Amino acid sequence: MPEYPGDDIVLLLLKNGDAGDAFELIFKKYYRLMWTKAYLGTGDPTDADDLVQSVLCSIWEKQLYYKINGNLRTYLLIAVRNQVNDYHKIKSRRLKRIEKYAETVVDESYGEEHNVISSEKFQQQLHELLREFPTQRQRAFNLVYLEHKKYHEVADNMGISVNSLKTHLKIAVKTLRNKLDLPYSE
Repeated sequence: MPEYPGDDIVLLLLKNGDAGDAFELIFKKYYRLMWTKAYLGTGDPTDADDLVQSVLCSIWEKQLYYKINGNLRTYLLIAVRNQVNDYHKIKSRRLKRIEKYAETVVDESYGEEHNVISSEKFQQQLHELLREFPTQRQRAFNLVYLEHKKYHEVADNMGISVNSLKTHLKIAVKTLRNKLDLPYSE
């Protein structure tokens, strides 16, 4: 394993304006540890990458390194833990939105008398179907229908064209309609 300078030297580099070299050292020294903590918290390698990137970007963009007085390793791991906690809060909110959407569809499609019987089964089926979607399609569906983002905003965020986004959404909605056996009017 290569020798890296101590955290105090890295922090000194950061605070003296040599952030590029300091972040390179931080990345080489701590990325794998940070990623592992994020992966253990999320269970998803892509989400773990995103969370670690988010921590490092926040430290860089908001110049949070000026606030680091103690151990850099501890600071980074706590920041990753906080990102994982936020990840789960967002995931929980998204799940609640899906459930609310499911209740709305059940109310409109089956009427009140079937709502109590069908709701749990419908929600479970909806969750299972959403999990079966490819990651990009699932993300598109969540951002547009559950987080109510605009098409161009989601397309930019995902790095795809608006037409590709529309295709993902069209396939997602068609799949849900067909597999959930919901009556709908055209």
